[in-house]
Amino acid sequence: MAHVMVIGGGLSGSVIANALAQCGQKVTIVEKSGRIGGKVRSYGCKATDKCNNCGVCLVSGLWEKVEKSPHINIIRDATLTDINGKAGDYSVAVKTGSDLQYMNGISSVVVATGFEESPALGGHLQIEGKEGIIRGLALEEICRTRSKDALFDQAPNRVAFIQCVGSRDRKEDAMYCSRVCCSYSTRAAKVIRHYYPDCAITFFYMEMQAVSGGDYFKQLEDLGIEFIKSRPLRVKAGSPATVVFDDPYGGGVREREFDLILLSDGIHPPKDADRLAEICGLGQDGDGFMRNAGPAEDTGIFVSGCAKGPGRIEEVYADALAVAEQILAR
Repeated sequence: MAHVMVIGGGLSGSVIANALAQCGQKVTIVEKSGRIGGKVRSYGCKATDKCNNCGVCLVSGLWEKVEKSPHINIIRDATLTDINGKAGDYSVAVKTGSDLQYMNGISSVVVATGFEESPALGGHLQIEGKEGIIRGLALEEICRTRSKDALFDQAPNRVAFIQCVGSRDRKEDAMYCSRVCCSYSTRAAKVIRHYYPDCAITFFYMEMQAVSGGDYFKQLEDLGIEFIKSRPLRVKAGSPATVVFDDPYGGGVREREFDLILLSDGIHPPKDADRLAEICGLGQDGDGFMRNAGPAEDTGIFVSGCAKGPGRIEEVYADALAVAEQILAR
């Protein structure tokens, strides 16, 4: 029987493991944390009075299926340390604590280690303090745990979103677009507007990606959301917090105060991408994301999801299913 090892039990790794297990294949997930699901497990639905197609519902029940499957073994708090052998018959070493476990007869290996959020926030945007400033993953958790009547502990009157934090930034070694930020932030803005109809919402942006068909930004403007094409220079925490930015209309540097400032930070390669690429015989692109050095169907080493580049939930989900199909076809 084929035995597939999946490095990473987040969205991509879990989708692949579940798809393979449903076809009767044996799967071992090596997960560096204490639970599967990765960052997506803390993401919140962005529905208002209607579905906003955020993709979170795609993972409904996924973690439970993976954890209960008789075909899937999950090794938690573990890291891959070595791979030897050839396609169809790899030997791998996995470290858990001070113990080293060796596994033979691995037919395929999938690297699905996800992504890191912007690690330093020391790029173009200067951030002073923390009060009143919320990062992207924290905003997701707020959406996940919201009540029927409230999103925040205190109703905000003025909210700012700052786009491209940690992306499109040479100082962060991230000149690429993270692609997910416009999606989650504009949907989150709709959620804020749903809870707090009188709240003034402002986006500071360089460029905005259309998240759905039609005149997407006209829809947001019709909700009273303001867009200022300016990349802020500095954010000062406090109550209220302050955004310092170049005024694209009147010129000069301006300051505006907000109850909350939401940082739409993006996707960076996994911290150990270099190490994993070397162990697995993979390449890396100029931004540090992993790439197959040869056809995965020949090497038996696959890369999936955000380990190979930024992607939205629905894109990562589809990519994971495609990788599972490739493995089943070998």
